[in-house]
Amino acid sequence: MIRTIIVDDEKHCRDELRAILKTAVPDVEVVAEASGVEDAVNMIQRFHPELLFLDVSLSDGLGFDVLEKVNYRHFRVIFITAHDQYAIRAFRFNALDYILKPAAIDSVSEAMAKVRIQPLFSSGFEERFESLMNKNQHTRKKIALPAFEGITMVTISDIIRCSSDGSYTTFYTIKGHQIVVSHSIKEYDELLTPLNFFRVHQSHLVNLNYVTQFLKEDGGLLVMEDGSKIEVSRRRKEALIEVLLKTGS
Repeated sequence: MIRTIIVDDEKHCRDELRAILKTAVPDVEVVAEASGVEDAVNMIQRFHPELLFLDVSLSDGLGFDVLEKVNYRHFRVIFITAHDQYAIRAFRFNALDYILKPAAIDSVSEAMAKVRIQPLFSSGFEERFESLMNKNQHTRKKIALPAFEGITMVTISDIIRCSSDGSYTTFYTIKGHQIVVSHSIKEYDELLTPLNFFRVHQSHLVNLNYVTQFLKEDGGLLVMEDGSKIEVSRRRKEALIEVLLKTGS
């Protein structure tokens, strides 16, 4: 049996994947589940899995944060992602495996087939970890935003913040532009967080380069260079303060 851990911050996604594995991949044993970065690190250190299903974007960070923090690395990874744009290109380039949400039996079976081609304890896997994480730190100069009037190319360093309204996301730039796209903020969270953005609230993603002040009032507010004040959720406040202190050190 292949000892497996599922890491995803959405319980229904973990449940769906567990059910698929039970039906389609009987030699996989799910020994633990985790919903966040620290929880995942603890589970990996405790159970020493051979396989990890890892969501790219977690409530308290990224899947890459798990890989950076964990000491035990003798396992293969199948990434879970909500979109198939930039992240998937990186996964393909680095020969890592992935499935798209919502998980389907065919995609899980296909990813498992790729995993079985190489030994679970593959000798160059740590190098591919490092390669992918390093690639994520490189600043992408521009992002293509499919706005209503067409595709708008925006320099990422010009983006101050993003806000969501249901399935729509509004980008605010240093030049005063507002660009609305019909994609959820979670998709851009996965793409931009490695580039010094931070998801401070379910509805807000900010560029840390444009933060001027953190206020304790109303549970936590960020003041941005454009004068906007962004609410900080209680569960993300501690992680945000830690990041801001590291940025200033």
